[in-house]
Amino acid sequence: MAAGFGRRVAMRAVAGGSLLTLRFALPASAQADTASGGALNAFLRIDADGITTIQVPHLEMGQGVATSLPMLVAEELDAEWQKVRFALAPAGEAFKRPGGKRQMTGAALSITERFLPMRQAGAAARDMLLRAAAARWGVAPAECSTEPGAVLHPASGRRLPYGDLAAEAGRLTPPADPPLKNSADFRLIGRSMRSLDAAIKVNGSAIYGMDLRLPGMLCAAVKRSPAHGGRAVPPPGPLPPGVHAILPIPNGIAVVADRHWTAKRALAAIDIAWEGGAVFDDAGLERTLRAGLDRPGVEMRQDGDASAHEGATVTADFYAPLLHHACMEVPNCTARIADGHCEVWIGTQEQTYARTLAAEVAGLPEDRVTIHTMLAGGGFGRRYERDEIVQAVTLAKALGRPVQVLWSREEDFGQGYYRPAAATRLSAKLDAQGYPVALLARTCTASLLQRAFPQFFHNGKDGTSTYGLKEIAYAIPNLRVEFVLAEAPRPVGFMRAVSYQNNVAAVELFIDGLARRAGRDPVAYRRHLLRDQPRLLAVLDRVVAMSGWGGAVPEGRARGVAVHECDGAHVAQVAEVSRGPQGIVVHRVWAAVDCGRIIHPDHARAQMEGAIIFGLSNALREVITVRGGAVVETNFDAYPLLRLADAPAIEVALIDSGEHPVGLGEAGVPGVGAAVATALVSLTGVVPVRMPLA
Repeated sequence: MAAGFGRRVAMRAVAGGSLLTLRFALPASAQADTASGGALNAFLRIDADGITTIQVPHLEMGQGVATSLPMLVAEELDAEWQKVRFALAPAGEAFKRPGGKRQMTGAALSITERFLPMRQAGAAARDMLLRAAAARWGVAPAECSTEPGAVLHPASGRRLPYGDLAAEAGRLTPPADPPLKNSADFRLIGRSMRSLDAAIKVNGSAIYGMDLRLPGMLCAAVKRSPAHGGRAVPPPGPLPPGVHAILPIPNGIAVVADRHWTAKRALAAIDIAWEGGAVFDDAGLERTLRAGLDRPGVEMRQDGDASAHEGATVTADFYAPLLHHACMEVPNCTARIADGHCEVWIGTQEQTYARTLAAEVAGLPEDRVTIHTMLAGGGFGRRYERDEIVQAVTLAKALGRPVQVLWSREEDFGQGYYRPAAATRLSAKLDAQGYPVALLARTCTASLLQRAFPQFFHNGKDGTSTYGLKEIAYAIPNLRVEFVLAEAPRPVGFMRAVSYQNNVAAVELFIDGLARRAGRDPVAYRRHLLRDQPRLLAVLDRVVAMSGWGGAVPEGRARGVAVHECDGAHVAQVAEVSRGPQGIVVHRVWAAVDCGRIIHPDHARAQMEGAIIFGLSNALREVITVRGGAVVETNFDAYPLLRLADAPAIEVALIDSGEHPVGLGEAGVPGVGAAVATALVSLTGVVPVRMPLA
């Protein structure tokens, strides 16, 4: 796949003033970081003063792509890093994923898919600058070279900064397949360079979606039926002071005022009657999913004999509840419709569908819709959803003025797109040495694809629901994975690590139990089953060495281990836990990861550390409960996230295998809950059967 990226990169030069501007048939997503704030229609721009602006092809939501992707371009361009800036591009055909797919951010694909195309963008620009300098000097391009930010002619000692050459280079035709550096010559890739967005986030000048202010903008507070699908019946009466309108939105109402606080207070004062909506509770949902495990599912993976698992001798079930994304920045969207054009400002992970939806609601062709992708205060999959776009565009169309929709925290919790609850069952036959010779892995859950991307849901199969099961790497000759489709009484959505977390926990607890049943050390047992998986063995051996596995453990504590693959990253983790007056205490977590070539070591470690904290919070504390169709948890007081005081010491080892790089946005999440769970078995002798573990 990676080798084919180079031949997909179609480039054309756009001359203009004193700029070198390249536009690529590559993806890019986000909002321009320029003084004017306007959207760029190119991927790489060099100004007369040598400032190099690089379009970032994905939403920046804290994962570091605003730095790591420009690094790839700057490496091949031989840019001066202090003069590199990032820009976030609008939705558009040129910005879609390689191969002409939709423009989106997720599944840790940013680095995976962009590693070669972004480097080629830089290499093409460097080639054009070299040819422009050679033409000015009347020499052959082969006689020229570059240093950061300039072209050199070593024979004569002449030097021209990139800014001086930008206009001439912009008139040249870019090369079709520019040569790339050897990895031994990298000067940026593999180093922890200054983050391009750090300063604006530290000094508070970064503009997120909810920070946007437009001339004449109105502010809207929204509320929808607590029971999904219900309808609001607002009482008649005059508008409260400062309120411009009270308008219907799908399943609810919106109050529009000059200021957000005015709209929010007026909405809270309205006595809204609700009709209809789905009525259910989470206890009934759990019973339904557990009962679904007794039904055969559709085949998602089959190795060896499909019937070899019949008459299994060991069986275990595991349950994971609904979870909320709980982003620090609540859902928001600003829309403006004027002069037959619709503009939308939103931190979205899905620009393509956002544009299509905005066009549909506005009643305009897509080429009359602009999506300005804003910085996002957390995403985790939540920003695939588009309800706030419908609301903002609907209100802007009705009122003829820009409208910013800003959800309350309570609305965010009550109207989330939760990670689906899931029940998973593992059944195995063992050989005389206690190793599995046959395994059936079956999960019963709602389909994410069926709701969000029905065009990818075929024959009752949903691969996103069996992540962590389809990827089982243990040497089991007869392995079958099944998916049992369940109805979703409330909308469910993609969440960081999707189904990896609950499925990896189920698998690792099961493998750990088999090791104990066989009387073997859990690490040694796994090493035997991973004998044909050198990258997983390498991370397992590294984390064993880091943690001192097998050595003395402080009194009252125990350690657990987990190893898995996630989005192409190979991860092993060890957790050290105890039980205190307040419940489970996680003291330390060691993690080793092989994600191929490391682009930015500090960012890679930060991603792993953040994912571990996220996964621990999920595994130990978080749960969404539903009563009568309404969500019980309406704010952080009832949905406690892991706090700093409860976070463990974390040590991360990065193994640069030199393989094609993959992203780390999700890889640290699944294993940490599994490692804590297996540690609890050692500590208490009781095998957890559900999350949250506490």
